Amino acid sequence: MVGLVTPPFELSPDRHEVDEIFEVPLAFLLDPANHQRQSREWQGELRWFFAMPYEQHYIWGATAGMLVNLARHLAQGSSRAR
Repeated sequence: MVGLVTPPFELSPDRHEVDEIFEVPLAFLLDPANHQRQSREWQGELRWFFAMPYEQHYIWGATAGMLVNLARHLAQGSSRAR
C-alpha cells in the first residue's frame, strides 16, 4: 500500500527494524539507473538483493526490493496510459 501524508506528522519507528528515517526524492527512487543488484555470500551461499545508495544512505534488501517493485509497477501503468 502506498499513501500520501501531509506534514506535520509524527513517525514512530520500531527501533529493532528501522535504523534511520530520511527523505529521498521520488524521481531518484523511480529511476531504474539507481536500482542496483548486489550480492553477498552468507552462510556459504551467494545471496542477491537490490540496493539504492543515496547520498550517505544505503537502502537495501526488502526496502529496496519494495521500492524497485513500486517503480516497475508505476512504469507499467504509465506505459499503458499512452
